[in-house]
Amino acid sequence: MYVTHQVPDGLRIVDILPAPAPPEHALAEARNLWEAELATRPGLFNGRIFSLGSIEGQEARGFMAEYMWYVAQLRAPHLYEHLRVRSLAVSGLVVAGGHVLFGLRKPGLAVEGGLWELAPSGTIHGDLRDKDGSLSWRDVFREELREELGIDAPASEARAFVLVEDTDTHIWELGVAVELKLDHREVLAAWASLARSEHSEMAAVPLDDVPRFHTLRKAHMVGACGPLLRAYGLIPA
Repeated sequence: MYVTHQVPDGLRIVDILPAPAPPEHALAEARNLWEAELATRPGLFNGRIFSLGSIEGQEARGFMAEYMWYVAQLRAPHLYEHLRVRSLAVSGLVVAGGHVLFGLRKPGLAVEGGLWELAPSGTIHGDLRDKDGSLSWRDVFREELREELGIDAPASEARAFVLVEDTDTHIWELGVAVELKLDHREVLAAWASLARSEHSEMAAVPLDDVPRFHTLRKAHMVGACGPLLRAYGLIPA
């Protein structure tokens, strides 16, 4: 089930909570699942991602979790009892020349392969921080713009407009919107020039055609897309 939450004014993401201490049997299961994942996807990297614990005022508080824990928990949901990973990702709603960008994730990806998503999207990590030490969702969004679409935009133009929680997988999405001063054909050309991409296809959908696009592909779309589009007013409530 998906639940939407209001974004606190002046949102700050801070990794100030202690990570859980899972029992050895849970860690062993997580390691085994990770090894099995590496056997089919040897390029996976066990970095560290932000896991949301609570929202207190303007602060989203959490801890940094191993990506291995995140993947293991998706494969074996009962591990949530011990790992407590509630990942927080930016999910971009990019408008260019009156079109919204959707990307089709490659089928071999570890998470949500073969599904359409709003592009760009990416999990918040600890490498990009604001001057006050908080994790910078704006800089993560810009990083994903460059890596997934091959373009850039001033961080100040990005606007966080909704938080979407998946109560089944414990994944949270921070909807981030930006209206580019580019034509959608320029964005598609930039994406096509990328040497590497997580997407096998990129679609620029006219704003008034988004409801039809969503209806036709809903069964093959990342679940959070519906709540994100609804929160932005692009599909009916």
